[in-house]
Amino acid sequence: MPEPIYVLVNFVLIFIEVLTFAMLIRAVMSWFTDGEGKFARFLYVLTEPVILPVRKLLVKMNWLQNSPIDFSFTITYLILILIEILLSAFIG
Repeated sequence: MPEPIYVLVNFVLIFIEVLTFAMLIRAVMSWFTDGEGKFARFLYVLTEPVILPVRKLLVKMNWLQNSPIDFSFTITYLILILIEILLSAFIG
């Protein structure tokens, strides 16, 4: 594999790992805090641009609207993990 592609794929993999970790921290923090504070806002700013398209798609398709669980968060997390697996197989 050419060096620039390898570097790009590794960068994307690291970004996905950071993003999924931030999502997990955001989820755990949501159980204990009200989302106020600089760190909570930082996590929101970091993760929400990735979650929002899935949330909009679920609203547009009228799926899972009456559920007490935010499935857009879960679906986004699973999509990121799938992308990570596929990219790892690509360079592996």
